[in-house]
Amino acid sequence: MLLPAILPPDFIEEPPLPDPCNGSSELCERRYSEVSFPETHNAHASLDVTFRTTSGAEYQWILQAANHRYNMTMQYDAGFRAFMIDAHHRTPGITDFTNTSFCHGTYSAGFAPCSYGYQEGVHLLTELHQKMNETPRDIVTLLIEVYVPYENIEYIFEQSGLIDLVYVHELGSPWPTLSEMIESGKRLVVFIESADDPLYPWLHDFGTHSWTTNYAEKSSSEMKCDFYRGESSAEVWHMNNWLSDASGLSTWIGAAEVNEYNFLLQRSIDCWEMHGSRPTFVAVDWWSDGQAVNVTKTLNAMNHWSDDPPRLETTDSK
Repeated sequence: MLLPAILPPDFIEEPPLPDPCNGSSELCERRYSEVSFPETHNAHASLDVTFRTTSGAEYQWILQAANHRYNMTMQYDAGFRAFMIDAHHRTPGITDFTNTSFCHGTYSAGFAPCSYGYQEGVHLLTELHQKMNETPRDIVTLLIEVYVPYENIEYIFEQSGLIDLVYVHELGSPWPTLSEMIESGKRLVVFIESADDPLYPWLHDFGTHSWTTNYAEKSSSEMKCDFYRGESSAEVWHMNNWLSDASGLSTWIGAAEVNEYNFLLQRSIDCWEMHGSRPTFVAVDWWSDGQAVNVTKTLNAMNHWSDDPPRLETTDSK
């Protein structure tokens, strides 16, 4: 008589883990609002971007309007999955869809924002679409400061192909899990710093769907976790973590300190404790100084702010 083999516990086959979502299988069944994403502020404003004026002359983005040394494609390759960008008319007064670009600055200084540097809207979003195609199990977020009509935004999303990936969230309903978003093919969440419009339900008003801490402090000692603006009851929130100089411009001086792993992790945990939920976005300037990506990996490996942070696994976030 043949008896069934009894395998020791070590031989019991564990069910396979799901394919990773945003780099980790453990994140797949978490809701979008329960995950921490590394984010770059003014992601389009980087010193290594070359732009061409209407006369054909080529220029680099000027330092005073820059927030990063390296461009958005490199940010994506380093692990960032959330990006703040500003949409303007490249040439003032010309509202043509093709004139829609990403720039950084204000008219108060006497110059058009795009005179400091710009990235063409369709071009930048096409590059983002290509990167998303390379990482089909990653959720990506955009927060857009809008200085153009919504139809201009729709145009650059359509031309880049990103319109097929946008997710529509119903205000007040639970956010889906990462795996649900991946399976639906709607992997791109778009917030705007402007009002909702029923004609564009995928453009989510940042002020009603989320909230943010203060930003652009002058020193690390000024950085707090207090609510600054938005909807305080929203589950999704941004922990802003960058410094400004005396004139209010972004400064790389001090970026290495506030983006440093231990400082940024401890601030994130302190804010998590204060608000009862992990920061959805950890937003930085001068991303190549510091380890924002590794900080969010550690936060995502924790179930509660009081947990001992797991040992840092060194990664190349440059």
